[in-house]
Amino acid sequence: MTPGALAARVAELDAAALWASSGAMALTGDADGPPLPVDAPVAAVVHAAGEALGLDDAAVLLGERAAIFGFTRRGRVSCGGGARLLPAADGWVAVALPRPVDRSALPAWLGIDPPGDPWPAVALAVAGTERAALVEGARLLEVPCTALGEHPAAPTPCAATQSSHADPVRDPLVVDLSALWAGPLCAQLIGGRVVKVEDPSRPDGARHAPQAFLGVLNAGKRSVAVDLAGAAGRRQLARLLDAADVVVSSSRPRAFEALGVDVDDVLARSPTVWVAVTAHGWEGPGRDRVGFGDDAAVAAGVVAAGPRFAADAVADPLTGVLAAVAARAALAKGGSWFVDAPLVRAAAFAQSLAGAGGAPAGGGPAGGAAAPPRARHPAAPAAALGADTDAVLAALAAAG
Repeated sequence: MTPGALAARVAELDAAALWASSGAMALTGDADGPPLPVDAPVAAVVHAAGEALGLDDAAVLLGERAAIFGFTRRGRVSCGGGARLLPAADGWVAVALPRPVDRSALPAWLGIDPPGDPWPAVALAVAGTERAALVEGARLLEVPCTALGEHPAAPTPCAATQSSHADPVRDPLVVDLSALWAGPLCAQLIGGRVVKVEDPSRPDGARHAPQAFLGVLNAGKRSVAVDLAGAAGRRQLARLLDAADVVVSSSRPRAFEALGVDVDDVLARSPTVWVAVTAHGWEGPGRDRVGFGDDAAVAAGVVAAGPRFAADAVADPLTGVLAAVAARAALAKGGSWFVDAPLVRAAAFAQSLAGAGGAPAGGGPAGGAAAPPRARHPAAPAAALGADTDAVLAALAAAG
């Protein structure tokens, strides 16, 4: 499905009703206020992209994590609690501090070192600083921070570049190097034979979350554990990459540079579709920026009135579905492709369609009663870490 065809399909849908029925609207707004719409037809975009992937009700993916974790709407606090919408000296910013390393950067970034709950001190420091300075300082220190609406409208949700030609691939081997949400969802939706690859010393963070969340994204994938600190493990990774029809990653470019993996060389050696899910893009000034689904959506302007966060890390499932559509299209054409799939670009694409499909343009409830978020129920749990390592590597060796 081309971006134009996707936009045309979105225009045919009742975006407000899909937002309400998906569970996303129930996750949007203040805890003591009504559920809210957003201008961007996010649920309609996910629904239309899901149709291209053969899914009947893809919009429910927007609320899947919240359904499993028990998250609810919290207004200017993200559903998961790790991010805040804060007023700066010249507008709004989203700041995320989900990791210990983010909090340890506060003295260098904002000149504060608060004991206990850092958010009151962060809010005070942010209020006296202009957005550009906040974003640039956060970029240098690798703290997730975005200015509301900083990313321009995007005509396409991903940037796909073809570097060689070959026959179409119908039963792809998908090597999933990604973690958490958008990447694993993308790898799952592409279809084919999916191998999830993790370093035992740094496994997918979803393994530390409720097992239901790990399962809905990774059930049915074979699990391979590879020690990337050693030469043997890096050789095993190289064999997996050479055998792959699709690679899905969610690390920034420098992580692969540190491993000695040259993506261009991988694409040149054999027909491969490499899908790079990042926060702000593989190239350009965003290549070293850290980000997550909530702050990426804010950067694209995907918020409810107030502003308030839109659903739960909404850029993650949105990107996962749209990147899978792009990967399927590349496989159908054949050859080597690089698909640059930033969270912020997928959200900006959805925002560019504001007004399509009857999306509401205001702050009141719309689209009917807000359904609660819900999650899929996989037939089996995700494979244990490394459960299939020997079998997968032996099959690769036998294939030459």
